[in-house]
Amino acid sequence: MSNIIRPNKAASNDEWIVMSNQGTDCFLDLVIIATELFEKTETQEKLISFLKEQKNINEISPGSAGFDLDEMPWSKDTLSEDAAFMMKIIKKAKSPEAAVKLGYRPDLRIVSPWLDQFSLMIWKLDKDYLYGTEEKALVKRGIEAIQTVLRGKDSSAKRRLLFYLDQYLDPFYQNELSELNEPLKALLQEVMNSDNEVDVIEEAHHLLEAYMEIE
Repeated sequence: MSNIIRPNKAASNDEWIVMSNQGTDCFLDLVIIATELFEKTETQEKLISFLKEQKNINEISPGSAGFDLDEMPWSKDTLSEDAAFMMKIIKKAKSPEAAVKLGYRPDLRIVSPWLDQFSLMIWKLDKDYLYGTEEKALVKRGIEAIQTVLRGKDSSAKRRLLFYLDQYLDPFYQNELSELNEPLKALLQEVMNSDNEVDVIEEAHHLLEAYMEIE
């Protein structure tokens, strides 16, 4: 089985990194080894811990270590700094200095293009589309709190909330949706038919198509 890294769920196939289980191990080994050569902030430690978790997952259950870039624990407050840090780490991961620390000889001709693509994904991260603790807390407060944002004027806040809802509504996470489903469906339809920016409307439409029955 293969492991897939995508920018997000909406990414087209040509944006994916598709790796074998062995290739995934090598990819993650190099990135993790490279991080040992740099000092890290608390948020950067969290990003590396996420990658270490994927490495453990691949060892325990090969073929299930794929992830979306927006699932990583990015912080809105330090996004630019942390993205630059990750790109620096990835550059170091392609060097002989990192490769020599492994207990085997990696084939950098295969792994380097994956690392380049991963770096490009990070470079393209859009701060407006990242969510954090604010969005998670807001959804926990219920539909009235969600309405306040989606009926407001802050398009960036709308994007972040809609993007978090894309995860929250996913059946994989088994969230209780019985009370939220119908009012949220009506609210998303309202967003689609209101004077919102095109990408906000498209994300609302995606949520309706993906998780709710619409005609």
